[in-house]
Amino acid sequence: MVADKDVLEKRLLKLEHVLRKLKVLSEIPLEKYLKDEGIQDRAERNLQIAAQVCIDIGSHVIAEKGYRPPYSYADIFKVLEEEGCLPEELANTMQQIAGFRNILVHEYLEVDNKIVYECLQKIEDFKRFAAHVLTWI
Repeated sequence: MVADKDVLEKRLLKLEHVLRKLKVLSEIPLEKYLKDEGIQDRAERNLQIAAQVCIDIGSHVIAEKGYRPPYSYADIFKVLEEEGCLPEELANTMQQIAGFRNILVHEYLEVDNKIVYECLQKIEDFKRFAAHVLTWI
């Protein structure tokens, strides 16, 4: 699969940069995290950016390749799975990340800081997605 290499590389660099910040935040003990709104805000914002970068990458590939249009951000990853770009397990994980991004952006629900902290502990999911993207360029 070939998509616009420059577009994907720029987004992967941004993802790498954000993941470095998230790694630092993930090492903060839960008790300290729950008491510090500044840390919570940084974690939420950087998780939002990481999710958006993955969404943008998926959207770009879908448009470039002429795959069926997704009906939601989460569906982007379903389309990529259907086209053989992502394994089912990773596509499901990325769909959950897209849903979490919507909660962060639109505050549909009150954000649960313990859940955000749990997401910080799972930044490897973003790295697995990035590894798949590298096989596309």
